[in-house]
Amino acid sequence: MRLRILFTAACLLGLVSEGCSRGDYLGPVERTMRSLTRDWDMWFTPSVRPHEAPLLPALAGTVPLAGKVTYEKALAEMEAIPAGQRPARAALSYRRYCYHCHGPHGDGRIIVGESFDVPLPDLRRPATQQKTDAALFQQVMHGSANMIPLADTVPPAEALLALAHVRSLAGAPSEPFYPPRHAEPIR
Repeated sequence: MRLRILFTAACLLGLVSEGCSRGDYLGPVERTMRSLTRDWDMWFTPSVRPHEAPLLPALAGTVPLAGKVTYEKALAEMEAIPAGQRPARAALSYRRYCYHCHGPHGDGRIIVGESFDVPLPDLRRPATQQKTDAALFQQVMHGSANMIPLADTVPPAEALLALAHVRSLAGAPSEPFYPPRHAEPIR
C-alpha cells in the first residue's frame, strides 16, 4: 500500500512517467520505489522458505525405492489382506492412483485423461481385460510407450488391488466427467 501511494504521488508530481498512464507498477520504476522504501523485493527473496523442510524418508515397505518389484511378491502382499477387505481397498487404491487419469469408469473421460495428446486406453475394453494381471502389473509399475512408470509412487500391493478394481470395470457405463452439450458417450 505504501508503495502505491508513493508511486501515485511520483506520477502526479511528474517525477515518473513509465507506467503512470497504464496504472501498472512494473519494471525498473517499481524496483527503484521498492528500494527507496525498503519494501519487499522478489529479487532478494531466498528461494527456499524458512517453513520448508526436506522431504521425510518413505516408511519401510510402503514404496519400493530400490530393487526390482516383482509380481509374485506383490501378489503375496495382496493375499495377506483379508478377502472381505479387498474390494473396498481395491476401489480406494484405484481412486488414489488411477482415477485422476483413467476416470471413474476407466474410459479416460475425466479432465486430466482428456487433456493428453494421446488418448488413454479404455480399461473396460476386452483388449485390456484379457491381459494377465502380471502383464498389467508390469505395465503399471514399469511403464509403457504412453504411461509413466509408477514403481516409485505406488506400493506393489496397492497396484494389484487397483488392477482388481479395473477388472470390475468391464461393462461399466461411459459418462463424461463434465457432460458436453453435444456429445454421445463412448460405447
